[in-house]
Amino acid sequence: MPDDTAKPKRIRLSRSAAKPRTLGKTGRGLPYLWWRPGRVDADGVDRTGRWWIVHRGKQVRSTGSGAGKDAERQAIQALNDYTGSLSVIAPGETGPRKNRPAHEVLIAEVLDRYLTAKKGRLDPDTGEVKGGVARHNELAQRVETLLTWWGTRTLDEVDSATCAEYVSDRVGTPWKTHGRAGLDRDGNPRSENAGPVRRGHSKPAKARVVGEGGARRELEDLRAAINLATKDALTRDTVHVTLPPKGEERDRWLTKEEAARIVRGAWQKREIQTIHSGPRKGERVVGRRVGQHLARFVIVALRTGTRSGPICNASFVREVGKAWMELKTETTMEDRIETRTIDGEVFERRVQVPVIKRVAVFHRKAVAAEAKKNKKAPTVRMPDSLVAHLWRWHHVLGQRHVVEWNGKPVGSTKRSFANLAYDLGFGDDVVRHSLRHTAVTWGMQAGTDIWELAGYVGMTTEMIERRYGHHSPAHMEGARAALGGRGRKRAA
Repeated sequence: MPDDTAKPKRIRLSRSAAKPRTLGKTGRGLPYLWWRPGRVDADGVDRTGRWWIVHRGKQVRSTGSGAGKDAERQAIQALNDYTGSLSVIAPGETGPRKNRPAHEVLIAEVLDRYLTAKKGRLDPDTGEVKGGVARHNELAQRVETLLTWWGTRTLDEVDSATCAEYVSDRVGTPWKTHGRAGLDRDGNPRSENAGPVRRGHSKPAKARVVGEGGARRELEDLRAAINLATKDALTRDTVHVTLPPKGEERDRWLTKEEAARIVRGAWQKREIQTIHSGPRKGERVVGRRVGQHLARFVIVALRTGTRSGPICNASFVREVGKAWMELKTETTMEDRIETRTIDGEVFERRVQVPVIKRVAVFHRKAVAAEAKKNKKAPTVRMPDSLVAHLWRWHHVLGQRHVVEWNGKPVGSTKRSFANLAYDLGFGDDVVRHSLRHTAVTWGMQAGTDIWELAGYVGMTTEMIERRYGHHSPAHMEGARAALGGRGRKRAA
């Protein structure tokens, strides 16, 4: 009789199926195929060899394919299906799979991640956005424009040719803000039933189209989004965004006469209303002065070279989240000449007399706010000619803010300044930022030291030397004198 307790006979495997192997292993962290050799367990069950998918050090699943060329092709197909499934963000997962090739990453996914990352957190105490961008709504508009053109494409399609094609398609298209300016999407005035164009504003609306500068700004956002995706290892490939060249820098500055015209025009500007009912219907009536707050803004901008944001945000009272214009007094010692008459003779002597002086210190950086890396906001003392105005605005007129309208701070003077410049006959090259250019230009024309001027207005010395250095009377004076010499004397 046969012995039932005898051990089962072991099956001899081929040499290729008796040792582990790998297949399809292309990079670190990527899934690959691993051949698990067959064996016969102690219970007599034959465990044949199989190709398994290994990912992140774990045997994820079996392909069900054994040895042989056809089985290997089936296993590779199973690996490709598994790799493709990882590109989809499944519910419950923390995010997309990392280290994907560029052709598997949609630009829409990259832009969405960038927009979410730049949303930041709103500080309830200061009202400042931390960890993101200040004007997130403008970033969202640019991302929406990018998605219209790039949304269905992948990262491998981003190159110099597609970037140039994007710029070509964008240049000349009308702005989306035409609806707010009394124009339709094509830049044409709306119908009469829709109301007058820009009612209440003196500057007429005009069709505005996207230029190379606008397209470049949008591509800069695309580049930042791709750089963030690369930094987060969303893709293992390098993608470059080609930008169009920068436009010419704005170099318009105002003369003393032009600056005086702007201040005077803002101070004297009056409201003009039209009567819509009664016997005086249609008559235009001149009302109150509506530009005095703008005149104060222009004066501070010209005297200090400060950007428009800190000026409109400045308060005479220390408040969290606002720039602070500190008004105080200081006691200083000044030299005076004192005359005395002794025995009919007049004598003079120099004495020091204590003098109480009014001082204004402008803390441009908002209280309890983080300093911005790209926009310096140094604390400076105001010029004496401006201190008298600031004291009167606060202590006599009772203003709480440097620039205010009806007792409330003015958020922006962009539209009012544009309307005033149009009324006075200035071109589109005169904008609010021209006041900052003017202040720096006047400082250089007065012979101010570059290092001192740069610290006062919040610029770098390199910027002032490159853009405003030629306004200084000492600019290249040594070279001019040397090259303008008469040369060596002729021998007799």
